Amino acid sequence: MSTKKSRLDRLRQSLGLETDNEWPSVVRERLGAYVLLSVYLVVIWFPIYYIFITSLKPSAEVLSLPITFFPRDPTIGNYVDIFTNRPFDSYTINSVIIATTTTVICVTLGTLTGYSFSRYDFMGNKTLLLSIVGARMIPPIALIVPFFQIMSNPPLIGGLTGSLYDTRLALILTYTFFNLPFAVWIMKNYFDGVPESLDEQARIDGCSRWEAFVKIILPMAKPGIAATAILAFIFSWNEFVFALVLTSSETAQTLPIAVSLFVADDFVDWAHLAAGGMIAAVPGILFGLFFQQYIVSGLTQGAVKE
Repeated sequence: MSTKKSRLDRLRQSLGLETDNEWPSVVRERLGAYVLLSVYLVVIWFPIYYIFITSLKPSAEVLSLPITFFPRDPTIGNYVDIFTNRPFDSYTINSVIIATTTTVICVTLGTLTGYSFSRYDFMGNKTLLLSIVGARMIPPIALIVPFFQIMSNPPLIGGLTGSLYDTRLALILTYTFFNLPFAVWIMKNYFDGVPESLDEQARIDGCSRWEAFVKIILPMAKPGIAATAILAFIFSWNEFVFALVLTSSETAQTLPIAVSLFVADDFVDWAHLAAGGMIAAVPGILFGLFFQQYIVSGLTQGAVKE
């Protein structure tokens, strides 16, 4: 009995309880929290689950009633079909190349620019930063026509390159325009949270400004860089409107466009639509599950300064 009582005492202390009378209220609070969390998880994950099981159903079962929440005859035929009967591999490669290239450019330029804004106090610093971040505040839909005209006949380089319409480069430049201000903002806030004394100590130890940045500051900024890279990649991977307007063939179209092609004027191919949707959703799901700590750390680092 004494052993059991000591265990209960330790449990009570770990929960911050002083008397046994507090047990009922704590149990109710914990139970309520678990119920709310369970409801939240069901709301969040059920659409993903339903898309997944739909992708495993034959077309006849998808359209049959009553609705089934477990496939009667699971099949991967829908996944096979979209890669054999459609150029889905081309769409996937386009998405990977465009999203990866955009991410590399945004992370590289965003890191260097964010560090400059954080460490150097030059004339027009705040005005320039506000103009860069403010460009992201413009509704993207308002810039569709200008971007279409620019990519159809690029200024300055149009005579050399010709039209950039329906090319991967058009989407890379467009996504960089929208993602770079966000990358600068994240990295600037992150570097603000890194003490400047580390730069000064490195300079005292004989490092140049660049060496201090590369050897000391940059390794400490890995969570911020990871958050910037993940968000820039996901934004580029999921973007639909500009990919729809600036491309017209499989040479440059991305996965969101490929998935939308399963929707016709008078028919929706739900089984193949679900299969394509699951493929397009994989990066976002994986990043959310395995790299969420980097996203949270990268976005909150600049909230507290020394």
